[in-house]
Parts: sequence; C-alpha cells; structure tokens
Amino acid sequence: MNGSGTGAAAPATWLSSCCNQSGVLPEPPEGPPVVQAAVLGVLSLLVLCGVLFLGGGLLLRAEGLTAMVLRERRASREAESSSAGGRGDDNS
Repeated sequence: MNGSGTGAAAPATWLSSCCNQSGVLPEPPEGPPVVQAAVLGVLSLLVLCGVLFLGGGLLLRAEGLTAMVLRERRASREAESSSAGGRGDDNS
C-alpha cells in the first residue's frame, strides 16, 4: 500500500511542475536583443527569397504559356487569311 501512495504523489508532483497550474505564464528565455534581431532578419530574408523565387517561377511559366497562346492565335489567323484570300481571288 505504501507503493500506491508514492505512485499517486509522484504524478501529482510532475503534473504541477509540468503544467504550471498557478496561472502565471512562464517567461520565454531571453537572449541578447542583437542576436534575436539578427536571427529574425535572416529568417525574414529567407522567407522573402523563397517568395521571390516561387513568384518568379510562376511568372516565367505564365509568360511561356502566354507566348504559346499568342503563337497559336497568329498561326490560326494566318491560316484563315491565306485560305480566305485564296477563295476571294478565285471568286474575283
């Protein structure tokens, strides 16, 4: 029975130290502001470069698709004008 009493007290101790039931929020560990600013700056640059890289890739893909559509339109217009011009010459 002593073992069950000790077993019940141990989780209660662990729970109170782990979950901070006092209602006071634990303070985050503080580092030098210069280090925090440097880390934040590097992370911001990495995010910015990633956004620019992905955005640039999307723009290049869109530009390629637009060029392909324009080429197809030109080719279809030239085909239509040459076939319409040939018919017009025969009727004249």
